[in-house]
Amino acid sequence: MSYPVGVVYRVDRVNLVGSESARHDGMSKGTSMMVHEQRDERRVVDPGTGSPLRFRLAVAAVCVGIAAAAGHGVAWADTGQPEPPGHSTSDPAPGPKKPADGSDPHPKTPPRSESAEKSSEAHPNPTDQQHDSSNSTSGTASPTTADAAPSSTAPTTAKAPATELDPSPPTTSDAPRPAKPTGASHQASAESTQAELASVAVAGATTTRSSISTRPEPGATTTTVTKTAVTTTTTASATTLASTTTLAAKVASVTTASLTTPSPPAPLSPIAQLIALPGRIINSLLQALDLTVAAGGPKSPFDFNPIDELLFAAFRQIEGALGLNRTPTVQPVLLTQTYTGPTTAPTPTVAQFLNAAAAEYVLGGTPGGLQAFTVDGMPMTSTNILSGMSAQVWVTPQKQIIIAYQGTTGGTNLLFNPLIAITQAITDAQVILTNTTPQAFTDALSFQQRVQAAAALQGYVVSDIFVTGHSLGGWEAEYVAQQTGLGGIGFESPGINTIVPGNGADSGFINVETYGDTAAYSATDLPGLQPFMPAYVPGGGSKPHYGSIVMIGDPNATTPLINASSLWGTSLIGSLIFVVDVLGNFLQHHLPGVQAHYLGIAPDPGVVPWLGTTAGPVNVGWGDLTISQLKYAASQAGKLITP
Repeated sequence: MSYPVGVVYRVDRVNLVGSESARHDGMSKGTSMMVHEQRDERRVVDPGTGSPLRFRLAVAAVCVGIAAAAGHGVAWADTGQPEPPGHSTSDPAPGPKKPADGSDPHPKTPPRSESAEKSSEAHPNPTDQQHDSSNSTSGTASPTTADAAPSSTAPTTAKAPATELDPSPPTTSDAPRPAKPTGASHQASAESTQAELASVAVAGATTTRSSISTRPEPGATTTTVTKTAVTTTTTASATTLASTTTLAAKVASVTTASLTTPSPPAPLSPIAQLIALPGRIINSLLQALDLTVAAGGPKSPFDFNPIDELLFAAFRQIEGALGLNRTPTVQPVLLTQTYTGPTTAPTPTVAQFLNAAAAEYVLGGTPGGLQAFTVDGMPMTSTNILSGMSAQVWVTPQKQIIIAYQGTTGGTNLLFNPLIAITQAITDAQVILTNTTPQAFTDALSFQQRVQAAAALQGYVVSDIFVTGHSLGGWEAEYVAQQTGLGGIGFESPGINTIVPGNGADSGFINVETYGDTAAYSATDLPGLQPFMPAYVPGGGSKPHYGSIVMIGDPNATTPLINASSLWGTSLIGSLIFVVDVLGNFLQHHLPGVQAHYLGIAPDPGVVPWLGTTAGPVNVGWGDLTISQLKYAASQAGKLITP
């Protein structure tokens, strides 16, 4: 085997000056022989010239020193190009171990790859040294600054024999010490050390060998925290592993808090306030005319209640004259439901749901106590004139999101968008007269998905999101709740064409319906409009509601509706009576102000609050209940109906 000239020269220089690196046996032999020859060169002189004998002895000494040094694995300086990262020149099979006494078991010169392997044991890689040190550390101990390894790109110098680098087994772990990897496996272990330390820091496990050797399962939910932990481990080389674990735990706690703590709703931007200003001005004028109402708005000098009562009193007299108030021959029985579930789930109150739903009828209206959910300072809304879907998002003081869908006509919004009333009426007819799902319903679901994505960026989770609406809006809320499982309340919503097992009787969605309202009875799980509607089926049918039904108002208000429906299709006059009576009862019992009265809620806001008849009992305190509390209260009162 040949060595570069520069290498031989370097070793010769080291041996001539007796450097400390000649601690190996071969180097010691060469040095002692060279010194001996130097001492004797004054006595042994060639009789002729005096020089040939000295040079012969020097050459022989150098050759002997080289042979002896190579036989004991001296680390020679490599003047060639470094190997690429991840490449190993070691043989697949590890070489024989060096005896403890330092003698060479094989007198022959080992191959270059075996020498490089022994060199790697004498000069360990800094990453390997850190890996071994961390593996031998207990949960309370940590590597010290003195053990920190230099950069992997700098030349390394062995500070101690290789046997001193192997730490003793930890006292806190009973797991046996794994054999030190050699060759390619040793290098692969070094490359994965940082990832293993990061996984230990994230998991918060004890830093023993057994915990480090355990890999995190794929698909773990701590991807972001793991990246942070890796950055901390690679940059803070002088810190202990315990401090790294503590920092990773802090990062994890901050990340969790940021994901579960919703941000407070941001105020409207100046541009958004300017856009909303015309609607607010018009709404103030409508409040002065007693067409809308709000808790903090101006009080109208007008009072249309006497006119409303006079008109509906005359209407009821006509119903009596036509015999529509008589007791039906067959009185259908509703299938009641008993609720025994928990009542502690946090949800918005009934009043918050109703006010959010009513606000969709009021141009420039804002639900009492709620704030608009904003994205970049703009309120999150959606309106599709072609399908008739319109909605806005609100946030409660408890940081819960309510998606409110607009009902038919849009109330005073007709002043700015009258065309949407046409498509909304077409949507109503499509659901009632066909078995299809209108585009407005799918638009409502798409908007909910956009809201959920935007809310997640502000710290909200799915359980913080609810849906509501009145009439067509309640219909859309029903559909969204059925497709997503969200909770909420729909007011005066009919049945839907999409059917699921159980019809959501155990879900978190409720339908609040008023006795006598024709929209509520446009279903097959409430008797009243048959035979105009498909046959009544207790707890189901072809057009059931989704979610339990809470009935409010006067139960006797259904009697004229049942009698008028029996006239449908019998004759032209009979069908005309049915149509007029359906319209009259719709105006008496359908509008949000009627539900607010029966639930003990002061409308905030409200539209035409005086329109309707309120002859039934008032359920005092129901407006302050959550969804589950309302189900329980209605169940106790015998007003919870199975869909």
